[in-house]
Amino acid sequence: MALLFLTTLASACAGPTHPPAELNGLWSSGPAACAAGIGVRFESDKIEVVYEDSTQTLFEHPRYNLESNERSFRVRITYDLPRVTGGTRVAGAHGVLVLARQSGGGLAPVTHSIVDARTGSQRMRIANDPVVQALTLTPCGAHPWREDLRGREA
Repeated sequence: MALLFLTTLASACAGPTHPPAELNGLWSSGPAACAAGIGVRFESDKIEVVYEDSTQTLFEHPRYNLESNERSFRVRITYDLPRVTGGTRVAGAHGVLVLARQSGGGLAPVTHSIVDARTGSQRMRIANDPVVQALTLTPCGAHPWREDLRGREA
């Protein structure tokens, strides 16, 4: 039992994990946003929205777990919930987001939930989840998902 506790503690305290290479670069909701340089970047220490002249953090301290196989791309992202001033020092819950490659070469959330580590309860947003709109994205610029074997856009 002590070994299980230490293993869990070590993984919880581990440093940031790097996002999969497939998530490199800027991702946006469409060509106009890409042309304006507006979109989302997946970083080791945060997932952020990039605006023309500023950035805003969506999720802090993401931990990326690649769940892909040769036919599909899926990544599970576990992230810390924002801390509220005057709230508890230790967050009891965390977010879990699963993103998957879409048929057109884009990326979209498959599931998004909040998990309470203390009780094991899980809250899933089914309808009107703003994360679905914010993270339904296409890659800006050249990307392997949008290129054929000769390196040109498909």
